[in-house]
Amino acid sequence: ILPGHASQRRAAFALAPQDAQMVAGTIADNLRLARPGLDDAALWEALETACLANDVRAMPQGLHHWVGDGGARLSGGQRKRLSVARALLAARPWLVLDEPSEGLDHDAEACLRERLGQWLAAHGAGLILISHRPAMLTLADRQVRLGERPD
Repeated sequence: ILPGHASQRRAAFALAPQDAQMVAGTIADNLRLARPGLDDAALWEALETACLANDVRAMPQGLHHWVGDGGARLSGGQRKRLSVARALLAARPWLVLDEPSEGLDHDAEACLRERLGQWLAAHGAGLILISHRPAMLTLADRQVRLGERPD
């Protein structure tokens, strides 16, 4: 267990939950929830890592694209990757990803796996990954399988 108060322990983790909440605002608004004062270059870097930058560039207003209430104007895969990008921008020592590739096709999942691996190596962050998809498990050094009984 990490030393310190619960609030100090929580501050060590950035979470990209399975069902990420989005605010009724723009792509940039949702990303800047991670940390105040982020410039556009940092947002684009996180979007590149989350394999969402090309999608955002294709949107008529880019970073200023209105995502709608709860992210309704985004696909499930786009919301998932936006949540991952937001977690990356939080710049915490630990990244917790709950089903990060859910809703992604094979190519998008491969892109995310590769770029997250590069990001983790470059930033030295720890990873706690919850996933049913075996491809993402290559990011983990150790695996704990819940619900299985030891032999």
